Amino acid sequence: MENITNRVPAGITTGGQFAPAPHSEPALSLIPAPVDGPDFDYDFEADRGPGLRKELESLPKIPVRFAINASRVSDLLRDSYSVYWTNGEAPQTRADAVRSLEDALSYLPRDQREHHLQLIRFAVHEEMKHWADRGHVLNPEHKYELLIDESDYRDEDDLLENGQEENRERWELLANTAAFHAVAAHNVSPVHRQVPAVA
Repeated sequence: MENITNRVPAGITTGGQFAPAPHSEPALSLIPAPVDGPDFDYDFEADRGPGLRKELESLPKIPVRFAINASRVSDLLRDSYSVYWTNGEAPQTRADAVRSLEDALSYLPRDQREHHLQLIRFAVHEEMKHWADRGHVLNPEHKYELLIDESDYRDEDDLLENGQEENRERWELLANTAAFHAVAAHNVSPVHRQVPAVA
């Protein structure tokens, strides 16, 4: 059963408490971690996908070796996608993977942690679509998912053979870049704990 907490308008007494100022909804839009299956529904992707892509692409670029090291963090999520494994069996559920990722970023304040989690989760989610559908670039659900320029490829076969992999690799790099910046964020966090090195 869901426990719903109502917001209290300014000046209204409730439960013996007085609300001196209006309460607004938090800026965070938390996305529950499913046990398995898609992390984001169609409506979320249509509404938020282009903005998340833009934010991911605006992250400062990092050297390849940093991206490789940071992949240890984003791999926590990849490990929960059955399509990522040749035997089709993921070693953990998505909910467990998200909890592991939250633990890895536990040194961050909650709002920052949730923001970084959403970026990493979204980029990995987009990357995994390419593993699930070997022709994903030919019929993307949303045009923003194409990070490549289709005109760079000779024909449909070239796009399928090379463009598909290139587009997947670009989403993978965005996920790893987001993971790097999430881990690096502890340098500016008021709470410093031991975190996995990414350099």
